[in-house]
Amino acid sequence: MKMLVIHQFFWAHYKAKIYTELQKVVDKHPKDELLVLQTALNEFTRAKIGSIDYSIHQYNVKVLFEDFYENTTIWQRTKKSIEWVNRFKPDVVNLPGYYEPAMNLVLFYCRLKGIKVVISADSTEGDNPNVWWREALKRFVVTKAQGFFCYGSKSAEYIFKLGMKPKHILVANNAVDNQRVESVYNAAIFDRKNSKEAYNLRKYNFIYVGRLISVKNLDNLLAAYKPLADTEWGLIILGDGSEEEKLKQYVADNHLDGVKFIVGQAWYNVPKILALGDVFILPSYSEPWGLVVNEAMACGMPVIVSNKCGSAFDVVKENQNGYTFDPYKVEELTNVFNKFVEESDKIVPFGKKSKEIIKRFSPEQVAEEMYEGFKKVVYEYQ
Repeated sequence: MKMLVIHQFFWAHYKAKIYTELQKVVDKHPKDELLVLQTALNEFTRAKIGSIDYSIHQYNVKVLFEDFYENTTIWQRTKKSIEWVNRFKPDVVNLPGYYEPAMNLVLFYCRLKGIKVVISADSTEGDNPNVWWREALKRFVVTKAQGFFCYGSKSAEYIFKLGMKPKHILVANNAVDNQRVESVYNAAIFDRKNSKEAYNLRKYNFIYVGRLISVKNLDNLLAAYKPLADTEWGLIILGDGSEEEKLKQYVADNHLDGVKFIVGQAWYNVPKILALGDVFILPSYSEPWGLVVNEAMACGMPVIVSNKCGSAFDVVKENQNGYTFDPYKVEELTNVFNKFVEESDKIVPFGKKSKEIIKRFSPEQVAEEMYEGFKKVVYEYQ
C-alpha cells in the first residue's frame, strides 16, 4: 500500500510528530510506503513563532516550495502536487481540507485516476457563517472522498451533516507531542518561583497562549478578568499579533496591574511559559480544535475553553479538569474565573485529571488510527 500525504506547512511541529509516528507504523510493513509532501515552509502569520526544527521531521518528506505558502499560486500548488501523484503512484492520497482550490483540483484528478482520497477535516459547523451555496459546494467536494481524518467529534459531526456516514470517519482525534511538552514543562517548574519573581507575577495566574488577533477574543478575555484585578490572581498573555497595542492600551487605561504580556515564543519554549501559570484559558470565537489546549493538559493544567473551540467537546470535562463557556458572554467567563479564585484547591486535582484525559490524544494513537484508516479505504471501500 502506497500512501501519499499532502500538508500545507512544513513548520507544523505537531504534524511532524504524528507523521514520524506514522512512518514507524509503516516501517513495520515492508510492502507499504509513505511519502509526505509539505507544500511550503511556513505561512506569514506564523513567521515569528520560531524557525523550523528539521530534526523532528523523521519521515519520508518532500518540500514542494522553499517559501511562504502565500507566495505560491493555486496553479503552482496544483501542478507540483499532481506531478508527485504521477511520480509516486499512490493507492491513497490524504489531502488537507476541502476548502483549498488547488487541493480540490488534486482530489478530482485522483478520482479520475482511480486513486482513493482521504480528507483531513478540521472545520466544525460553528466555525464560520454557513451560506447555502458554500455549504452546497462543500457537500459536492466532501462526497468525492472515501474517508476523513477529523479533528475531534464536532468536526466529525459536520462531515455527517455534509452527507457522509459514520464509517467514513477514520480518525476523530488530534494530538501534540505530549511527552516532549511535559518534559520541557517539568524542567521549567523547578525554577518556577524565581521565574515568577523575574516577571513580577501574582501568586496565581490564568494564562493564554496564541496569536493576538481578533478571532482569539482577547478583548472579552481582558474584560472578564477586570473584576478580578484586585485579587491575588493575575493574567498572562503570551503571543504577538495585530491586536497587541490595542490590548495593552486597554490594560493601561483600566489599570490592570495583574496582566502581564510576554512576547511570543518558539513552540518548544511554550511549556516553559505555561509553567508560570496555574490555569490555561482559550477564549476564541472560532477554533477548529486548539492544540495549545492539549499542550496545557499535557503539562497537568486545568483548562477553560470557549465552546466555539473543537477541543472543548472532547477534552474538557466540566468541573473535572476545567470548564467551557460562551465566548460572547463576558460575565459567564468572569464566573468561570471565580470558580478558581474562590477555590484554588481545585488546581491540582483538575490538573491531574487533564493529564489523565489527554493520554488518549497522543501522536502514537493518531498514527495507528491513520494507518488503519488508509487500509480500510484501500482494501475495503469501493
